[in-house]
Amino acid sequence: MRLSAGVSDGLPGLIVDRFGPLVVAVDYAGSAGSAGSAGLSADGLTAPALLQLMRGAFPEHHVVAKARASTDGTNKFVTAHEPAAAALQGASPLIATERGLKFEIGIDPAHDFGIYLDAAKARLFVREAARGLRVLNLFSYTGAFGVAAAAGGAAEVTNVDPNRDYLAWSLRNAALNGVKMRVLPDTAQDYLAKHLRRLARNPEQASYDLVIVDPPAFGVGRGNERVLRLLWPDLFASLRTMTPRQLVLMSNDKAFRSRQDFGELVQAQLGDLYRFDRLGTHLTPDDLAADRPKLAWRPGGEDPYYVEPVVLVGALLARCEATNDSDQQGGG
Repeated sequence: MRLSAGVSDGLPGLIVDRFGPLVVAVDYAGSAGSAGSAGLSADGLTAPALLQLMRGAFPEHHVVAKARASTDGTNKFVTAHEPAAAALQGASPLIATERGLKFEIGIDPAHDFGIYLDAAKARLFVREAARGLRVLNLFSYTGAFGVAAAAGGAAEVTNVDPNRDYLAWSLRNAALNGVKMRVLPDTAQDYLAKHLRRLARNPEQASYDLVIVDPPAFGVGRGNERVLRLLWPDLFASLRTMTPRQLVLMSNDKAFRSRQDFGELVQAQLGDLYRFDRLGTHLTPDDLAADRPKLAWRPGGEDPYYVEPVVLVGALLARCEATNDSDQQGGG
């Protein structure tokens, strides 16, 4: 669960998440300047000072603290942590629960922890929307969206990611929840190209009904493949050809979004085919207490340091869905 959500909790730039006995604190204001004796810079905390603060607040937890090390757009962080307690280093993996679903959590501070709480409401949307659908999860990471879709009754779930370690992690997450899903080691770009070639050869082949696109902030691959302003147009072109019934699109790249508003870009590229709505991100305490959390995004104060991801869900317009249905019935 999210313990501190930055400016909305009166702590600009400070994001604190808890995964069972693990607490991860990130100060996006960071210590770009020189730090004083208390570990404070002109903007925020140093990583050691943040670790000390969090250790006092959560004495029974293992704490990992990160602080932004620069403000030059490189997104570098300094990490501080203590050696993991024996309880975290045992043979059994650390498991966190989100709305009844279980996920394996990594404890190596040099890597990600396995699940992004900013996608929690998007996962709930997918879980509610997926029943009976064929779901494609691109940039699938540890398969959290795939698990949510399978738990929601999806007819088929395919996770695509080039990292085989993440795909193995995805299958462990699926096993934790008693669901089945497919994993494929490939980039989103290459997989979509292959899928579209298959559809061109066999137009009657079933395509995907729900496609999730959640690329990491700095892209995947080499060269231009890592530049999201060049990647998104290719993704949009593939989605226009596929025209799945529903889309989930996420953008958490501050540098990319500084060039163009993501919502405006999506509307310009796909707005003639889909109606888009924006979802919220993490689950608030009120959401956690509710039987059915409200998923819609609600405007709040803008955090000067932490840029909240944009999460858009698209529903295929009725006239486009009717065209798809007639094309399928006609065999092309």
